[in-house]
Amino acid sequence: MPTRLIRIMGESDIVDVDMDASTDAGLPLLMGLASDDRINILGHWMDQDRGEKLAADPAHLAAMTLIAKDHVENHDIAKQFDAGANFVVLTVLREKWPVGSKAKFQAVASRVSAEHTYIAYPCGAAKIENLDDDDLLKQSETNQLAFALPFFKKNRRRFANSSAVQGLIKQGFAG
Repeated sequence: MPTRLIRIMGESDIVDVDMDASTDAGLPLLMGLASDDRINILGHWMDQDRGEKLAADPAHLAAMTLIAKDHVENHDIAKQFDAGANFVVLTVLREKWPVGSKAKFQAVASRVSAEHTYIAYPCGAAKIENLDDDDLLKQSETNQLAFALPFFKKNRRRFANSSAVQGLIKQGFAG
């Protein structure tokens, strides 16, 4: 049973990764990639129904874990783990390409053979008594997304019109 869990939510897939799992197997997939490129490859993997299939491969799962763990640990949210949190939702969603900037953004995406660039955002962290309880995880996921809704609303223009976050904002999600 994991002791710290990250739920990666991409455009079409959700994958849970154990923050404390070994990530050595993922290193060859990420060699030479800067942190922005790593986020873009993670977003690409979590888009168009690729995530769950790739997570079945130990090397890809280790790479996903390494990218998500590095992003969360280098964000202010990491302080919440010191306070006892053990579950965080990390969204990795399509970035909007401003008019006139398509070539620049395409060049960035193409470094990892992606069609889009992505924005990663940790929505919040929570203490879950039993990380094997799917109902508790789903409830916490809903709460964390609701907590992040003001960020998504404020930054809606940073996300692609095709991004799942646009639907979340339109729904008002948490009412």
